[in-house]
Amino acid sequence: MTTTPSTTPLLPPGATSSRPLILLVLITALGDILFWRHTLGLSLALFSAAIFAAALTVPPRPAALATLILSLLPVVEHTQPLSVAILALGLIAGLALQHGTPGSALLPASLSLVRQVPVRGAQDLGRACSAVQGTDLVGKGRLIARNWTLPLGGLLILTALLAQANPVLDSWLQHLGTLPFDPGFWLGRSLFWAGMALVAWPLLVARPAEVPVPTRRPGLDPARFGLNAASVANALILFNAALALQTLLDARYLWTGATPPGMTLAAYAHRGAYPLLATALLAGAFALAARPFVTQRPLLKPLLHLWLAQNVVLTLSALYRLDLYVQAYGLTYLRAHAAIWMALVAAGLCLTLWQVARDRTARWLLLRCTALGAATLYLCAFVNFADLIARTNVAMGKIDSLYLCQLGPTAAASVPRTLWTQSTTDGFYDTTCTLTPPQIDGWRDWGFRNWRVLHNLPVQEARP
Repeated sequence: MTTTPSTTPLLPPGATSSRPLILLVLITALGDILFWRHTLGLSLALFSAAIFAAALTVPPRPAALATLILSLLPVVEHTQPLSVAILALGLIAGLALQHGTPGSALLPASLSLVRQVPVRGAQDLGRACSAVQGTDLVGKGRLIARNWTLPLGGLLILTALLAQANPVLDSWLQHLGTLPFDPGFWLGRSLFWAGMALVAWPLLVARPAEVPVPTRRPGLDPARFGLNAASVANALILFNAALALQTLLDARYLWTGATPPGMTLAAYAHRGAYPLLATALLAGAFALAARPFVTQRPLLKPLLHLWLAQNVVLTLSALYRLDLYVQAYGLTYLRAHAAIWMALVAAGLCLTLWQVARDRTARWLLLRCTALGAATLYLCAFVNFADLIARTNVAMGKIDSLYLCQLGPTAAASVPRTLWTQSTTDGFYDTTCTLTPPQIDGWRDWGFRNWRVLHNLPVQEARP
């Protein structure tokens, strides 16, 4: 049963009263050293590893340690939103695995731990304050004042007298008097410490709530959407005929290189790339909806196989269209991401085809498509798309100075040095390319990608 805030202990079972608080102070101080007024980089990986180590109460489990290490690698490569998201998810999943969560309950347990992060610190602080209510705080304050007023006051008087007789001590005191005191600075730093503590505390002491076994819900009834065996069979016949016509036209113009009437081959390729991708996505959804009827008519399964196979060819055709357009006009972020997405859709359709052929469940397909998407995102975190785009366009002679300058510092090694300060125009106003190499100010903001770019700059500059 899921624990409620009123029954959740302030400290984890088996922990001493002081250990989590000491760890919290150390982790917050480490966060101050790593992040306060410093650019993010390797510091994120170090801080996450420190939180994981501080949260250990037993030796690290191999699965949890492997999950953490895999999540650290993308942010060590380059700090960007994708790598930071992978790091956060990997840290949460690693802590859930470390707390003994089985793999089948990893997702709900991780979500349970995520839900504790924004509120657990405030809840525990409130319970701690409630625990001291009813004590004689005024009496304790009077006792502290009575015990320390004379010692501290006498120390100040004695120090003032000694400073008159000791020039060295006097110079020290004068130096202390000149130390800057910026209220805004210390207020901001105090808020930073408080924020770090509130975020770190749940990760140090919280445990994933017990997740009840989910009850299997009945699936959607395809009949509610007007589907039946006859309508699915008729639809598959018509849809396959339409795709066959599209495939023949692509074979006529794309695969042979013939010029379509009234437009260039590049325009023909670009016009159909993204609509064909949308068509393939809808095809996958229709295949899932039609699958429950394949056993009702013997012809449905072959028609569904043909439908999925044609959509795989359609997706590959869209990818080829995109490649033709890139050869004509160059590579951009959108076109690179679209190519990856098209390849994913083609792979997903192949998995759907295999699911239908082998009579696998929808859960089987969902898990594999999710794993495929997650693996693709993880690998993309290690790709320097800015450098890839710059190298591709320069190699093809598609040198758009304005766009190359906008690729950012990580493209500096592949953008010709002569374009770094070149004045360009986009048709509306003149601008000057201000491309600069990445900056690494120290070990905190070090990143492997930035280091590689800086390492390759002398090679790029030495070229004629």
